[in-house]
Amino acid sequence: MGHTSSASEASDPLVEHAGLSTSELQSVLALVAGTDVVELEVSFGSGNLLIRRPPLVQVAEPAAVDNKLLDSSLAIASPLVGVFHPAVKPGDSVQQGQAIGAIEALGMPTSVDAPQGGTVGDLLVQDGSPVEYGQPLIVLRR
Repeated sequence: MGHTSSASEASDPLVEHAGLSTSELQSVLALVAGTDVVELEVSFGSGNLLIRRPPLVQVAEPAAVDNKLLDSSLAIASPLVGVFHPAVKPGDSVQQGQAIGAIEALGMPTSVDAPQGGTVGDLLVQDGSPVEYGQPLIVLRR
């Protein structure tokens, strides 16, 4: 069984480009999700991860962190540096592959697509705001 997890990690493009797996990144994001941490820099081996987000709006019941809630929500991150323009609003249902917005860089819009179907939870970035690579844009709930 150990071979299947290492094989899936080896084929994970995030490992190749960022030095950590998608599941490791989700674990790090889950750690800061329920906090008021605005910026976190993690160095590991030859890799370096910087998570930066705008200050959190007050979240209801921050003490009651439910693992099922963490497993069922996903932050969709920016694939590049630019200006974000969302195409959805909280409460919208989206299908896998549907455009949730666009990032404009050097006058060219790049579509940001939902990696899975779900319901838009929170917009973490306002329309027209500058974003950095890897910055969480939208919370998607399954």
